[in-house]
Amino acid sequence: MKFERNKLIRFHHCDPAGIVFYPQYLVLCNEVVEDWFDQGIGVNFYTLHAELKRGVPMRHMEVDFLAPSMHGDELTFSLEVEKIGGTSIVLRISAGRDGVERFRTRQTVVWADLAGAPRAIAIDDAWRKRFERYLEV
Repeated sequence: MKFERNKLIRFHHCDPAGIVFYPQYLVLCNEVVEDWFDQGIGVNFYTLHAELKRGVPMRHMEVDFLAPSMHGDELTFSLEVEKIGGTSIVLRISAGRDGVERFRTRQTVVWADLAGAPRAIAIDDAWRKRFERYLEV
């Protein structure tokens, strides 16, 4: 199953030419991950960090910028889980409009314990089941 969210490209996402400034795609992807945890996984991202003392820091990222997006565009972002490892999750996120993919990333996040010094920990069965609903088919 895919998790999808529409995101409006706003003025602050763009360079002076009105084209998305490339690091802003990463900010938008982080928003999609937060939305996924909140609406897809069922736990607010702040609650995950502040109360449950868990987090998903970035370990690795590959990015392809495929076509420009402009101020005012509404892009559909799709998130799928490619793989769930022992302590990490590989996510695929893409963004497009009108059937044209404009951006895609493959990112590995680490399941981390944030109580004390952050460290990678095993993904337990309860969390694994939540993440598995979004595994690519």
